[in-house]
Amino acid sequence: MRIAFLGLGRMGVRMAAHLPPAGHQLVVWNRTPGRAGELLAAGASEAGSVRAAVDGAAAVVLMLFGPDSVREVLDDVLTAGAGTLVVNATTVGPGDARAFGAACRDAGLRYVDAPVAGTLAPAAQGTLGVFAGASQDDYTAAEPLLHLWGAPEKVRLVGDVGAGSALKLCVNQGLGVMAAGLGESLRLGRDLGLDRTLLLDVLGMASYGWLLGQKRPMLEADDYSDTTFSVDLMVKDLDLAVRAAGDDLAVTRASLGQARRAVAAGHSGEDYAAITGHIADEGEAGSH
Repeated sequence: MRIAFLGLGRMGVRMAAHLPPAGHQLVVWNRTPGRAGELLAAGASEAGSVRAAVDGAAAVVLMLFGPDSVREVLDDVLTAGAGTLVVNATTVGPGDARAFGAACRDAGLRYVDAPVAGTLAPAAQGTLGVFAGASQDDYTAAEPLLHLWGAPEKVRLVGDVGAGSALKLCVNQGLGVMAAGLGESLRLGRDLGLDRTLLLDVLGMASYGWLLGQKRPMLEADDYSDTTFSVDLMVKDLDLAVRAAGDDLAVTRASLGQARRAVAAGHSGEDYAAITGHIADEGEAGSH
């Protein structure tokens, strides 16, 4: 198929790389030019506009920053031919997903809400999780594409349009709360005079085992530059979770505040483990 892929960020470029080897004709577009080099070398072409990218495409994949980014390109996406399959892998709120789906259906397009779970290595390996919200027919049409970047056992239809985005928000909300909670545990241990290595060892065997298994090297080096999922994306997703909730999520709201403080301290593009490090070390000089 001719497939338009919109958005070549850290995740997008790795996901798109699976399309040419599968025999698809890949056309890419990115707001900031110059990120398609490896894809062009693999046989992809680069469009100068969204309209040019989607013209003649059988499927359009969106992997953008958030709902505002989708809204900025949606009118042009809707110019695709009738029956075109739109797969939105961008993390958006469930209400946004339903609105985007309705707009696509009104324009004669098919829509699959399909955010992914995982980071850069799974994206490159094709082992991401995919939470799809769609009709059964649209999911069936999209499934061969979803399996190019998703592991067979991790690609699933979770409900109608909006359900995929709802599930993804719950996943990322948990990550954000854990990152902030671990930071406060480390800060509490510091204030109580505990050795940081001892504390990391014990927390790694207890409540924060998974997170420390992923992020301990960053915390020990105090270096968050090897970004897999950035602080600014975490701020966006925690904000989406708070806005989507019917009741006030006090813990999530507090974690969002901590993530915003990490952004204000200059950690915006760094890995979200910087939220943990910022909380753990904040005020350290003045505490002794």
